[in-house]
Amino acid sequence: MPQSSALSQRGQFRAMYMGLKGQHALEHTPVILCEGDSWFSTPLAMNLLDWIVSPAPEDEARGVPQFGKGGLFFRVERSGDQAAPQAAHPGRSMFTEDNVDDLVGWFTRYRFDAVLLSAGGNDFVDTWLHDALAGRRGLSASQAFDAIVATGRYEEVREAYAFFVKTFHEARPDVPIIAHTYDYPRRIGSAAELGLRNLGAAALLKKSAGPWIGPNIETVIEGGIDAWREFTRHLIDGFVQRVLEPVKRNAAFGGMFDYADLRGQLTDDAQWNDEMHPTEAGFHQLAGVFRAKLISRLPLAKR
Repeated sequence: MPQSSALSQRGQFRAMYMGLKGQHALEHTPVILCEGDSWFSTPLAMNLLDWIVSPAPEDEARGVPQFGKGGLFFRVERSGDQAAPQAAHPGRSMFTEDNVDDLVGWFTRYRFDAVLLSAGGNDFVDTWLHDALAGRRGLSASQAFDAIVATGRYEEVREAYAFFVKTFHEARPDVPIIAHTYDYPRRIGSAAELGLRNLGAAALLKKSAGPWIGPNIETVIEGGIDAWREFTRHLIDGFVQRVLEPVKRNAAFGGMFDYADLRGQLTDDAQWNDEMHPTEAGFHQLAGVFRAKLISRLPLAKR
């Protein structure tokens, strides 16, 4: 199988694209724009996008869907970014007018075959979650979720998604835009395992290791770990039902927005590095599902 290339430096992408064009290789090489959060960018191990770009050698032998022609990936993802605009850190929001305009400039300049998104998880955790449940005690998982719904956060994230998809769809109506759900967290309250062993020198620079959920719900939701897991399941199901599904069903997008449903795949604590990020093996399993969805939406000559 031809080798894929993932290029985060824009000059490198331009050079590689023009090289493929000069060799008439773009006719069978998928060109994919990727924007996202830590599920696309975490340095803890091979993440979801890493496994899509560079699948394991044994995947093909096991019948896991593969790109038949390699691929060229334009990557601009960054850990910690949110989907919806945020006043406190406007530069850490993906679906803002400035960021979307910048990406659309690249999107219309080069012939992309698909857009991959990983966005929305960070919008419901950390300081936002703390503030949303501040002062509450003795809630059930369902009551805590109702409090989240009442904030209007899902509407904010849905509007942000719709803005991104609308802008890209109007620029290139023929290009599929594919997001993903998150899987249900299990290790609520567990921080990321950072160190030279799994991050190298980057461990010395990493500022946030979590946890991003546990400390904000453990004194609010009664019932311990089972109730906390139930609450996070509600959060993720709500993200699908109130954000991804409405955008997918929006007739204005002509069926070009879709998502890979990754829920219920990783049911063992050992498959999670911390409360929000799977291990390398966990991401590997999820990538097979996401890659299959992507391949199904590519032009036949590029699958």
